[in-house]
Amino acid sequence: MLLLYVIVVLVTLFLGIKRYKYLKQFQNINGPPALPIIGNYLFMMRNLKNIDIFNEFPAKYGKTVKMFTGLRLSLLTTDVKFLEIVMNSSNLINKSDDYIMMFNRWLGDGLLISSGDKWRSRRKILTPAFHYKILEDFIEVFESRGKFLVDNLLKASSEDCVNVHTIVSLYTLDVICDTAMGTAVNVQCNPNNKYMKAIKTMQDIAIVRFLNPFYRNKWIYKFTNLYKTEMKALEIITSFSLGIIEKRRKFLESHHSDDENKYDEFGKRRKMTFMDILLKSTINGKLLTNEEIREEVDTFLFEGHDTTSAAISFTCYNLSKNPEVQKLAYEEICHVLPTDRAVTITDLQNLKYLEMVIKESLRLYPSVVFHGRVVGKEFLYNGTKLPKDLMININQYTLHRDPVEFPDPEKFDPLRFTAEKQSKRHPLAYIPFSAGHRNCIGQKFAMLELKSAIAKVLKHFELLPVPGYKPVLISKVTLTSENGICVKLKPRSA
Repeated sequence: MLLLYVIVVLVTLFLGIKRYKYLKQFQNINGPPALPIIGNYLFMMRNLKNIDIFNEFPAKYGKTVKMFTGLRLSLLTTDVKFLEIVMNSSNLINKSDDYIMMFNRWLGDGLLISSGDKWRSRRKILTPAFHYKILEDFIEVFESRGKFLVDNLLKASSEDCVNVHTIVSLYTLDVICDTAMGTAVNVQCNPNNKYMKAIKTMQDIAIVRFLNPFYRNKWIYKFTNLYKTEMKALEIITSFSLGIIEKRRKFLESHHSDDENKYDEFGKRRKMTFMDILLKSTINGKLLTNEEIREEVDTFLFEGHDTTSAAISFTCYNLSKNPEVQKLAYEEICHVLPTDRAVTITDLQNLKYLEMVIKESLRLYPSVVFHGRVVGKEFLYNGTKLPKDLMININQYTLHRDPVEFPDPEKFDPLRFTAEKQSKRHPLAYIPFSAGHRNCIGQKFAMLELKSAIAKVLKHFELLPVPGYKPVLISKVTLTSENGICVKLKPRSA
């Protein structure tokens, strides 16, 4: 008993000294009071309230705040001057350990969580996947999948409150599977698809692990039922992806002519998919393995599915609350988009006002609320030494509501994004697709998909607000709403 008492005292003393060292080192940076051992962990666990809590931090503690996750110190910032370093320094390109803990088994060393030379080489070979000519081919996918989206919305339009996020998420998964892998999953016609369910399971488990300190420990986690559930979902996802990759690799190997490669086994001209580029790419003279390709395809699917569905859904919500904005967007769509031919990439690019609407919606409801970076090498900032392995988190939700950069920040005003007004703002005051070295490689793809989907919705429906409804924001892997993202759909007359 005495020995146990001594051990407890020594451990407590050690932890206290460690905490004191950090507090002294970062005495120039304020932050909320931290509890012994767990620090500010309770803030993180309250994910139904932590957006509001963190949104109040700049007024209480300043634009850069120190917080403790257990004993580990991290900084939470909305300071654009600090962001200049965080986003642009080659010393800060590694993602935080949280990404690795949540997604490593699923996404492996894919672009989201890889670092160093591996990240650089993968980024280099993936960049051509978003070339203009390839994006041009994807418009047909957006449009064809958009027809199913309209059909599903029409079926739900008799309801007084439609959770558009549920319907839109099926559309974005269809699109991403078709463009990334060249494979039709057709979840819009079959929402109970086991692949769709497995992806949702993996996303749900990721946030549970992030919020629960016991599940964060990899040794404890492996003995839980949640781990078993993850392994089953992971098997469904990986076997599906690897099966498609192997089939496509064999097809490419058996067709050596570039002309032949332009056509599939049914004689239809093939579009170049994300996976095709990976299958033909080499690093140091070696082709990527099926597993390496799977990591990148699944990363693209993960990053381009939920984020895009949230952006489309919140834009619909904002349009329902702002009828004058919706009217202008609808008039532009009717004027710009053709009725006598297929929509082209140029048509979508010419939807200038709709683009401003989308940007303003992403300002108020960024798909990813927090971005995390890890210091790779100690450096000095404003007289404070930032040690190696320090986590730096960007609070994007609050950054986008800075009243200096965005006067009357809660007002929905697309005209904030005229060229003139954008030129007067700090370039890092608005970063819905992150920025710097690790900005979103697929942001042009995302904007085209958003325009295509929202234009389809507005052409067929007037979006009306649901009386008494307000989204209850919750920070999961992406920003979403606990009570859905809801509107009333009024079909337009033909």
